Amino acid sequence: GDDDEEEEDELVGLADYGDGPDSSDADPDSGTEEGVLDFSDPFSTEVKPRILLMGLRRSGKSSIQKVVFHKMSPNETLFLESTNKICREDVSNSSFVNFQIWDFPGQIDFFDPTFDYEMIFRGTGALIFVIDSQDDYMEALARLHLTVTRAYKVNTDINFEVFIHKVDGLSDDHKIETQRDIHQRANDDLADAGLEKIHLSFYLTSIYDHSIFEAFSKVVQKLIPQLPTLENLLNIFISNSGIEKAFLFDVVSKIYIATDSTPVDMQTYELCCDMIDVVIDISCIYGLKEHGAGTPYDKESTAIIKLNNTTVLYLKEVTKFLALVCFVREESFERKGLIDYNFHCFRKAIHEVFEVRMKVVKSRKVQSRLQKKKAATPNGTPRVLL
Repeated sequence: GDDDEEEEDELVGLADYGDGPDSSDADPDSGTEEGVLDFSDPFSTEVKPRILLMGLRRSGKSSIQKVVFHKMSPNETLFLESTNKICREDVSNSSFVNFQIWDFPGQIDFFDPTFDYEMIFRGTGALIFVIDSQDDYMEALARLHLTVTRAYKVNTDINFEVFIHKVDGLSDDHKIETQRDIHQRANDDLADAGLEKIHLSFYLTSIYDHSIFEAFSKVVQKLIPQLPTLENLLNIFISNSGIEKAFLFDVVSKIYIATDSTPVDMQTYELCCDMIDVVIDISCIYGLKEHGAGTPYDKESTAIIKLNNTTVLYLKEVTKFLALVCFVREESFERKGLIDYNFHCFRKAIHEVFEVRMKVVKSRKVQSRLQKKKAATPNGTPRVLL
């Protein structure tokens, strides 16, 4: 019935081209409160993994979120005010990219009795700690150590991701030296505490180039249980179609949720991002029906861009949120019929993977509801198990 339809919408999410009402920060009063209520539900985090953005004040946490998920131009982030409350946001732009981002104020105090860090860490998939590389990072490293050790005690499954941020102001040599130094010190601190088994991943990032999108792609991929299946499908697709490289992109955020097993070259990734921008921008101008009806990106969306080095970029719609972007040699692209047939098979397989996921998510929600009903008597008091 109607309930089911609502459920469907909530899970698949709505594409948000720009700053729609859904993409604003949570209301200061209701936002965090609602989130706290949600912690105890084991099913909520399985359906929507939680990503925490942490770090000292002014390290660039809110700017990262605005640039990646709200299409804010990097220069506009200079006018963002300092975050003084936990901002929670649902990112449901795509069928696979379905998670919550929690932006924490830099001055958060773990020892404050009102801050229930156990509840927060228990349902977390990834913890991103942002370090300002242009500042003295000793205090940041001390805070990173405290945060990671606290989180690990509560939840050993969290992925710890360290963004060495604002590297656009550093020379190439300085970048490498800073990364090596932070990597060494952070891991030494963990070794001294007898916690060598905690694995930290490090990324050099800046909002002024594509490095922040690539780092976020890697973080999100670790939270996608279907990743091996998607990679396998992409490998089969490219080997049978004579394609050099293929990415499966979330169109709205330009995060790639999967790629084939050949190494990713930053330049290739940047070209894909630019292509998606071109396709969406041109579709917004010419692709809408009269009076702006319809969406700029739909199942008819396809694009071919020929580069001056005998490479062809080919974009095709996979689902209403995902696009496949391929790099093909000009001579291989002559067999476009074969590529399109193989793509048709690939698209069908992706939809099947997606349908299985939807069934699992639905059955979990139903199960969760039944458990809640069982646990409470009609007057709302928990039933004591004898």
